[in-house]
Amino acid sequence: MKIPKQKVKVKIKTESAVIIGYVHIMVDGRMSDYLSSQKNKFIPLTDAVVYSPGDKVDDNVDISKSSKVIFINLEKIETLEYL
Repeated sequence: MKIPKQKVKVKIKTESAVIIGYVHIMVDGRMSDYLSSQKNKFIPLTDAVVYSPGDKVDDNVDISKSSKVIFINLEKIETLEYL
């Protein structure tokens, strides 16, 4: 049985990187509920683009053609911003 999810474009800042990608949460779900319900310490971001801290970050970057999947350690997230 497949659970319906929605893609939410986010920008996540950690100490070592800024990542733009999609988090997949329950339809009409809240990001805070998704993050707090994770049993393991990592969340996947799909279509992710990774920037070094000194790079200029383009919030409007087209990530639809990216095939990267990045797993982010929840404890390392400093900020999470909806785009």
